Amino acid sequence: MINAPKPVQRHRRTDPDIWMIGRVDQFAVLATHLAQNNRLTRWDSFWRHDGQGIIRPPGRKLDPVLSDIPGRHLIPDLLGTAARKLRLPAHNLYSDIPLSLMAASHLPRATILHGQGNYSLPAMRRAKKNGMITISDVTGQLAPIRAQQLAIEYQAHGRTYREISGVLARRRVAEAHFSDAVFAPSDAVIDGLLKCGISPDKIFHIPFMSPLCQTLVNQERPTQPDATVRLLYVGNISIAKGIAALLDAWRALHAEFRGRISLTLIGPVQPCAQALVKDLPDGCDWLGRRSSDEVAQHLLGANIFVFPSLSEGSSLATLEAMAAGCAVVTTFDAGSPVINQQSGLIVPPRNPGALATAVSALITTPAMRRNIAQAARSQIKNMLETGYGNRVEMAYDTLLTRHG
Repeated sequence: MINAPKPVQRHRRTDPDIWMIGRVDQFAVLATHLAQNNRLTRWDSFWRHDGQGIIRPPGRKLDPVLSDIPGRHLIPDLLGTAARKLRLPAHNLYSDIPLSLMAASHLPRATILHGQGNYSLPAMRRAKKNGMITISDVTGQLAPIRAQQLAIEYQAHGRTYREISGVLARRRVAEAHFSDAVFAPSDAVIDGLLKCGISPDKIFHIPFMSPLCQTLVNQERPTQPDATVRLLYVGNISIAKGIAALLDAWRALHAEFRGRISLTLIGPVQPCAQALVKDLPDGCDWLGRRSSDEVAQHLLGANIFVFPSLSEGSSLATLEAMAAGCAVVTTFDAGSPVINQQSGLIVPPRNPGALATAVSALITTPAMRRNIAQAARSQIKNMLETGYGNRVEMAYDTLLTRHG
């Protein structure tokens, strides 16, 4: 049975009890929440700052409440940056392995170790010996599942799918098996965990919402004087995102509807997809990378959001599109909370025909399009009411009760 966090009786705490190890993305949101509630004792991550001091790398500024939380590591950050710039093979090894070793070298007083990514296994082993509860936060599909999802598509493009690092891929699987609990952001990831042999009794379904969802969900959508139905894709332009299927579907849709529809692609092009965007079909525009504010405006102005990804943990772009009031067409493997035929349409991956049929139905049936978009927005509003940090804390308390 998969666990859904439920409110439980909380015990009054005077000391922080959570040790986190992970990158500065969704963990930054969680770390802020836990620090504000006096539950975070340590957060091992790459270097972060509060806007003060000499070393201020871009993308590492966090809430000032975290400035006194120990666990900032500069060496893994510098090594990882250097490896990427030098284009070294398996460049993640140069940041992730040092971070995992440095995290394990400091054993704080804590009740729970919450680890994300590939960084926690050495620390988990020490933590469990010291009586801590260990959690593996699996934000994306594990390597065996990702290979099943992507290998055929890569072969279709004359490529061989490979993990960036087999060492780190194996470590993520080992962490999930070793930990006392596994947090998963979507039904798609839960399905993958079960296929990898993870016991359902230790899986917790904990959806994550991006801060942009909160901004978008209550904003008014602009009026659109013309009759053009606007399609939008936001994300990396890559083979793994199903871009080939999207462009094939678009060719069929454009041949049918012509100037009545448009398609905009936003996001950086990965090397594997350069050939796909070199000669885009008529009616399709690629805008490259855009700021968060620009993406928000495009989401609010779009009618249909298409995201036919082949492998995700939980697509934040899809969540943001739902919050913005778009009618979403996506795949189960994209890891969204879309309820098929209610808050969006789910199509099989690698299926341009099914994708074109679903989009066509939304184009030709405006009432259906509006109803789905409104249901999507309502669903996101309900998810935001609980909040990501509160969902995680409820899972913590369930585990504390379970482990006595």
